Amino acid sequence: QPWAFRSKPAWQRLIVMLGGIIVNIVVGVVVFWMLTFKMGNTDIKMDQLVNGIVPGAIGESIGLKAGDKVIAIDGHRIENYSELISSKVLMGGVALTVERDGATAEVKVPADLLNTLSDKKGEKFIEPRVKTTSVAEVAPGSVASKMGFVKGDSIIAVNETQVPFFDQFKAQIKANSNKTVAIKVLRKGAEVSLQGIVPADAMLGIGINRDYSIKSFTTQYTLMEAFPIGAKKAFTVITDNAKGFGKIFKGEVRADKALSGPIGIATLFGTEVDWIRFWSLVGMLSMALAFMNLLPIPALDGGHVLFLLVEMIQGKPLSEKFLEKAQMVGFFILLALMVFIFGNDIFKLFK
Repeated sequence: QPWAFRSKPAWQRLIVMLGGIIVNIVVGVVVFWMLTFKMGNTDIKMDQLVNGIVPGAIGESIGLKAGDKVIAIDGHRIENYSELISSKVLMGGVALTVERDGATAEVKVPADLLNTLSDKKGEKFIEPRVKTTSVAEVAPGSVASKMGFVKGDSIIAVNETQVPFFDQFKAQIKANSNKTVAIKVLRKGAEVSLQGIVPADAMLGIGINRDYSIKSFTTQYTLMEAFPIGAKKAFTVITDNAKGFGKIFKGEVRADKALSGPIGIATLFGTEVDWIRFWSLVGMLSMALAFMNLLPIPALDGGHVLFLLVEMIQGKPLSEKFLEKAQMVGFFILLALMVFIFGNDIFKLFK
């Protein structure tokens, strides 16, 4: 029939097939645009990190050390802290140039870092290194209380080892779990020595104030200035997904580590209402859906787009028999993918 969808010209059918993908992209771009307009961009200049960085478990696994000052990524000097925790680094396969103990060293970020990020979910990659200032609180009945800590004490040393930085204090306490330690503090201008046994979990029961004098800056944008920046953030989601799939196919990243389905995505939203986080995830998911739908898999929009492009190039439609078989293959691919993803999500919940 002349009114039937398949009787329409290929270019018209192509527009229809691209409709869902275009809507996903528009929604994603608008969300990131509005977030950029509302929140601006907050960052830290690298020259503010005078004490360098502290690697978390993930950072330590690639060879970063406390006090390292990262100055370049793949030879390109970095200006802002956000560059150091961007997808460019976390995707792996780059080299970080660091200043360490007065010399320059190179730390290679492995191409399979995504596997580590999945295994150590919740662990930090890096954070700015900060000094301890004073004891903020002492839990009643805690080990620290029994040792004699009081609010306002400034921690100087653990077993004669100077610990001006918070990470040093934590490391010393952890290294001495189940052992007796001597902690030197400054109290009202006088040095006081405290002793006690560190519990197995290395939790003393004190809160510590830290020197957060590192200054961040926020750049605000007009509505029109925010558009290209928001659009760039949105399309970065697509390029990151493409890179991730590339790493899976090259064997650099395991599929069970990199892929998540509805269950895994739901856990990202958390249990507390955070509208900025919510809309950021909405924008990210919208762009990710656009990418997934664009994949040239029969039964997905991307598969139909591919067949229509072939039809437009050769000047005639593909045979009904071929399209029918392609749809069946695509259906089984999607079914297998969904079984794998849901099973993987459920496995991760009980892991």
